[in-house]
Amino acid sequence: MAENEKQEPEVKVEDTETPKILGPMDSGFALLKRFRESAPGSHKHAQSVVSMVENVCAAVDLDPEALKVAAMYHDIGKIWCPKLFTENQGDENIHDGLDPWVSFQLISRHVSDTVAILFENDFPKDVIRIASQHHGNCVMQAMYEKAREKDPNVSQEDFRYFTSKPDCVESLILMLCDQIEATSRSIYREQGRDVDPAVFVINIYNKLHIDGQFDDVSVFLGKLKKIQRALISDVASNFQKRVAYGEDDELVKKE
Repeated sequence: MAENEKQEPEVKVEDTETPKILGPMDSGFALLKRFRESAPGSHKHAQSVVSMVENVCAAVDLDPEALKVAAMYHDIGKIWCPKLFTENQGDENIHDGLDPWVSFQLISRHVSDTVAILFENDFPKDVIRIASQHHGNCVMQAMYEKAREKDPNVSQEDFRYFTSKPDCVESLILMLCDQIEATSRSIYREQGRDVDPAVFVINIYNKLHIDGQFDDVSVFLGKLKKIQRALISDVASNFQKRVAYGEDDELVKKE
């Protein structure tokens, strides 16, 4: 090469032939896309639960990775029949015409369906275990109460989920976040009730604790209090009141 001849700089060329490997939390991940498209209400709920568990993990210095994936996919089993679940329904509720026990059977199977889907898609075993425990063996209260209207002597035990109770702090956190997120939307948004977030969160924890859902979990009291405080802060920030502005009426009125 001549001395006065300039050397062209090396240009890095992207290898367009090699597809990017997407992880389960990437928006383009195939199973996550199917979740978003098939069961949008459940997907939105899962996103909110992911945010909650992330905040809790930060408060107690817990590695959030496995728990975030479990939170995102804990209801993935609902994609097989989304309309069974209120968050994916429109004006019609399929359960209005069904016996409560039949509804219980249909709804409760979403946990085993979740396990089957995650197993089929090679998710890590710890993620599957955490996701599978998010209902423990809780009573499906709505269907139990509906059944009691028809038969006051119906057994509460007939309306318990068939799955394992939480056996680690990650599963405990997911169960709490799942119940708090779903119930808070009903209490604060749909019912418009003014409830102290601290009272709300502690009452949900106490209900689950008294029912024995956390009997298999070992957790220090100090860490448990940090978990509760993080959840109280989350609920307070998500459902805080704001000043009403004059334009609000304009934004919601019908033409």
